[in-house]
Amino acid sequence: MSNSVLIYVIAGGAAVLILAILLISRGSGSGGAAAPRKGAGRACGNCKRTMLPTWPSCMFCGWAPGAKLDFIAGPMQGQSLQLTADVTTIGSVAGNTVVLADPAVSKKHAGIRKAEGGFELADFGSTNGVYVNGQKVPKKALVPGDIVRVGNTEAVFKLD
Repeated sequence: MSNSVLIYVIAGGAAVLILAILLISRGSGSGGAAAPRKGAGRACGNCKRTMLPTWPSCMFCGWAPGAKLDFIAGPMQGQSLQLTADVTTIGSVAGNTVVLADPAVSKKHAGIRKAEGGFELADFGSTNGVYVNGQKVPKKALVPGDIVRVGNTEAVFKLD
């Protein structure tokens, strides 16, 4: 191998190494918090590090996002409900967190509870059932974007 080819190979390798170092150091930043890339997750609400979409809470500091229901159909259309309680109940009578005046809703129809760092929807034995994304379910761990239907009311489940 000639000396000029060898010089080009060494220079090219050095350039690749420098580029790799710059990319790695740019991703970690001085505080260890990198801005999330599209599709790569979202930033922790506390330490701002990138959380993977499957993480129920931040693996670095333990912060867990809150959740809400954005109502898109039915009597509560246009309203939002923060899911702050350990259990949020949905039904047609007073005493439920969400009271829906709808003949298709049972007295104690369903509930959403905080479970294992996430949120779980459960049918309480209602007559007409609970639907998530058009499928009747007895129980389901909710993920952001799920559309929950109880009677004639539909809501989108979102994380804060």
